[in-house]
Amino acid sequence: MRRFIAFVSILYCSLTHGQVSKIVVWESLYNNPTTIMMDYLNRSLQVTQAEYGDYELIASAKMEQGRSLIEIAQAENSKLDIASYAPTKEREKLAIPIRIPALNGLMGYRLCLIKDGSQIRFDDITSQQQLVDKKITIGQHQDWPDTSILRANDIVVKTTYKKKLLFQQLSRGRFDCFSRGANEIYEEYLAHKAEGISIEENLLLYYPLPIFFFVNKSQPQLAERVQLGLEKLIASGEYDLIFERFFSKTNAQLKLSERTVIDLYNPTLSEETIRAIQTPTLRFRDKNLKTKEPLAVMQD
Repeated sequence: MRRFIAFVSILYCSLTHGQVSKIVVWESLYNNPTTIMMDYLNRSLQVTQAEYGDYELIASAKMEQGRSLIEIAQAENSKLDIASYAPTKEREKLAIPIRIPALNGLMGYRLCLIKDGSQIRFDDITSQQQLVDKKITIGQHQDWPDTSILRANDIVVKTTYKKKLLFQQLSRGRFDCFSRGANEIYEEYLAHKAEGISIEENLLLYYPLPIFFFVNKSQPQLAERVQLGLEKLIASGEYDLIFERFFSKTNAQLKLSERTVIDLYNPTLSEETIRAIQTPTLRFRDKNLKTKEPLAVMQD
């Protein structure tokens, strides 16, 4: 009996390894100018080839985040297998979340892209209440969780349905700040500075905002594979090396540890995700900065 089971296992592995798993990746992830997430995905699949076989990554059609969430939630005839998002309670019901924060919490550190010449609007702000009192308006995509988070903190948010419109509206003065993650703002500034856009000099908004891979529920084996691959990368130390390669200069470029940190709470996280990020990332704060831990959820 044992010999039979061993034979079946070998046969199964041989058949599996003879096939190439075609994995459809959200185009915004696949072609992102900052390739760290694709590096994590590729390496997680490479280090699990012995267990799961060969693979081929295919970019999906271009789609905004809202459309991608609809696609990844489709159990049949879906055009999307895997994507990466900031998690929310609702999103975690649509697809399988891989609860390993991919950017060490960096996405939760938010800076403002501002219109040239508007720095004076932000000078002397040191608290969330002053943001509210000065009526600072922040531009965001209607489908991003940041919109709900900022509004829950009494901040006025202006939304649109396409990311590229936010840069245009900022340059036209439709709002004061386009809030961007510390992992993405510098590249976006370089791409759009000709439109009269600058990086605000003093503030650093913070709320817990991990980035997870999400897998279509029709692909549970893919979810298991990515989870295992990321765990292997963490255990080997490669996970942190990839992060350092991409963001070692971020603190110097943006002077994160010299900025005034304003803590906001995030009411959109599930209990499972809160447990997964129990230890908040404080690496980008001044070592001498005394601050309470940011609230992850709204308090009763």
